[in-house]
Amino acid sequence: MDEMDEAMARLDALMAGARRAEEAVAEWSARRFTGRADEGRIEATTDALGVLVGLRIHPVSRARMDARRLADAITAAIQRAEEAAESARATVLP
Repeated sequence: MDEMDEAMARLDALMAGARRAEEAVAEWSARRFTGRADEGRIEATTDALGVLVGLRIHPVSRARMDARRLADAITAAIQRAEEAAESARATVLP
């Protein structure tokens, strides 16, 4: 019966580890990541997969930048948010 008890203990440990991993992934996937540009006046937010879920552009940025500079700043903010999401993903899913 010792073999059976030992096998059950190993199974319980595996199941507990799987539950912890599942909880960590669920917590990570609910997170949001932010990237900023133009001294924080442009802010992009992505989900854990790097999908853009929000973009805030301060009126000052819109007024003082031409279309090309504004597009570059928006792109930079999005890339920073995506990089933050990727960095967090690497710690949860090595």
